[in-house]
Amino acid sequence: MKLETELKPGDIVLLKVLACILILFFTLRFLVFPGLEKNQDLQNEKEQVEQTKQEMQDTIKQKSIVEKKIVKQKAELVNASQGFYNLLENQQVDELVTGIALKHNLKPVYLKIEGTEAGVPAAYQTVTQTDESGAQTAKSAQEELDENNQESSSDTDYEPEVVLQYVNTTTVSMTLQGNESQIREMLDDIAKNYPGVQVRSFDMNENTYVDSSLQQISQNNCECVLAVYTCGQLGTTASGEEN
Repeated sequence: MKLETELKPGDIVLLKVLACILILFFTLRFLVFPGLEKNQDLQNEKEQVEQTKQEMQDTIKQKSIVEKKIVKQKAELVNASQGFYNLLENQQVDELVTGIALKHNLKPVYLKIEGTEAGVPAAYQTVTQTDESGAQTAKSAQEELDENNQESSSDTDYEPEVVLQYVNTTTVSMTLQGNESQIREMLDDIAKNYPGVQVRSFDMNENTYVDSSLQQISQNNCECVLAVYTCGQLGTTASGEEN
């Protein structure tokens, strides 16, 4: 049987069609598709750049607004913080409350300082007007700042809202020894002259013992819990210490 090696016109047409298909395939695979993918990547990158640009432009536009708001809030903070202490370290809190006790000739025998926490403790469920004044002063300062923040938000079309807690509480538990009049004088002194310190609770009891000269001695112990209110943005919580 003799093989025919000549290409017929139909075979030539078929080969041309196959060649065109191969050329089209390689063109799509290595030129068109990579170009489309790169174009899509560039489009996504463009959108991200435009978004970043818009955010930067908004930040630049808000710069003057934010600067004015900072100045205003600092002035409000100074007014609202009257009667409060700046942020205190545990040693400074120790010196403050111990100094009050020693001022009235009381002997501190126990002292525990809790970590400083943002906010103020809840008000008493049953209190007199005098006992309530310290907590109300602390609360009113924070409420005043919150109201000013809400009012200032309506001054412009847009302002970034930042809520900061400025009033903080450091709880101090201490036991004092002295006579009853000294203890009551100290409590009255705190209520009248230390608006940044509040007596949260106290318990006074009398102990009787015989000294070395066989004299009967009466000693009053006062266990009290004080709240020291400080004003400022709390960054880190101070660790409690116990003496």
